[in-house]
Amino acid sequence: MCLFYIIWHSPFVSEQRLEDSAATIDRYGERLKVNLESNSTGENLTERERDQLLMAIEERIVGFLYQIPDYSYISSLETYLQYRPKLLEQFPSAVPLEKDNFTITSNYGIRVHPITRKEKKHYGIDLATTPGKKVYASASGTILDILYSKKGYGTHIIIKHRFGFETLYGHLNKVLVRKGQTVDQHEIIGMVGNTGNSTGYHLHYEILKNQVKIDPLASFDLKKKIYDELFMGNLETEGEK
Repeated sequence: MCLFYIIWHSPFVSEQRLEDSAATIDRYGERLKVNLESNSTGENLTERERDQLLMAIEERIVGFLYQIPDYSYISSLETYLQYRPKLLEQFPSAVPLEKDNFTITSNYGIRVHPITRKEKKHYGIDLATTPGKKVYASASGTILDILYSKKGYGTHIIIKHRFGFETLYGHLNKVLVRKGQTVDQHEIIGMVGNTGNSTGYHLHYEILKNQVKIDPLASFDLKKKIYDELFMGNLETEGEK
């Protein structure tokens, strides 16, 4: 039994299972696209097939979302999410500041640190804006921790979401939530500040997936993209009536 557990949970097996799951979701997604584009006169059959495809994806969706390491696999779900857009509220899929009210001053990856002037990996994205701007939860979840420090991230909030996601909001001037509180996506959690190791007013934003810090940029336009496609799809459907 121990040998079976070690083999089943080895990195190779886990990666293979993920690739198999992604391939299955991709196939369902392609069939959904074909279903959407179908000009068949048998509408009842088309709708019945679509319902069966959605049910098949739903049977796998939770395991798949827990399995994926980052946003590179989310593209497999884009067609499905047009039918289940509310799912986007449960994992980071939106910008934590108001639209068009910030500037990205530092991306995820290797950079020259603005204070030490040494090359160091930056595990999040810095969003510069004016002091006191509202900071929003990028997904629904539970406030895991609120930390106050004169160094590092300064005053910061960590939120735990579904599917192995966590988000961190750093350098805050004000905290408007409490530890253990449940929050909705887009709910105000704090105000932009300049606490900790910071050279100006900005929000340092991180996403962790299964305890590993990943690039948040791919999450920024995810919800908007899905809702835009959903909106356009509804307009096309109305135009056919």
